[in-house]
Amino acid sequence: MNAFIYRLKSALSCFVLVALAAVIPALAQAQPELDGQPVKALTSSSSGALLVLRDSGLFAIDGHTATEIPLPPSDSGAQPTSLAKGADGTTYLAGPGLGVWRYNSGNESWQSLNNTLPDLEVTAIAAHATQPETVYAYLGEKGMFRSRDGGAEWAKVDAGPQEPVQAFLHSDMPGSMESGWLFAGTTRGVARSMDCFCFWGDAGDLRGTVSAISYDPAAPENVYAVVEGQLHHSTDGGETWASVKTPGTVTALTFSPAHGFVTAVGGGNLLALGDDGEWTPVYE
Repeated sequence: MNAFIYRLKSALSCFVLVALAAVIPALAQAQPELDGQPVKALTSSSSGALLVLRDSGLFAIDGHTATEIPLPPSDSGAQPTSLAKGADGTTYLAGPGLGVWRYNSGNESWQSLNNTLPDLEVTAIAAHATQPETVYAYLGEKGMFRSRDGGAEWAKVDAGPQEPVQAFLHSDMPGSMESGWLFAGTTRGVARSMDCFCFWGDAGDLRGTVSAISYDPAAPENVYAVVEGQLHHSTDGGETWASVKTPGTVTALTFSPAHGFVTAVGGGNLLALGDDGEWTPVYE
């Protein structure tokens, strides 16, 4: 009798282990495996998934599933630091020593856009808010470059702000003499210029190194910037800024069609800002 009970318990244990084995692979794709990995940049894909650039790689997170997207090849071992989403949903990626790359979701591959850039030392990129083929790249002392054909041909358009640019964006905020505005996060604060590159000036009196910047496409006057890990918000296109309380040090920002305003905080957690001003985890 004891031997029978022992065999029965063993069988049940095996059944439980088999059942867990069926569940664990699915759980292994969930968000918790990425916890603790810092986030360098955020954007969203054409399908609405969050694209999260971490030290360990690029991940598309949809629901509770995280899928790794292999990064472009680099002979020098250069790593990407910047993401941008085109007006047609195209994903662009860049970094010093890596240049600019575009992701082709059809064949799941990266295309180099570096043939006509003077070098690969790209520290920040931005995509035009309404023109799908227009992309901007900042190359330090070489200045600002623009492509109007999706990265096939680049032309220098401006020297850029006086201080080095860490992050920047294009916005279709009203009031420009051309098609919109460029906001640049520099080592001094936020700089702003109409996209006719008529003049770079300070966007308000926010001071410090800006590591990330984003805006609300549905209300372009709402601009967000991260200075030394602290989030700041402007409701008037950068004229004035107010500090926003966050649960931790902020490392990246984006606006997601599915989740609204999303931040990444220390430890790699992704949080969305609710209408009530409260922060909630993007994925429970």
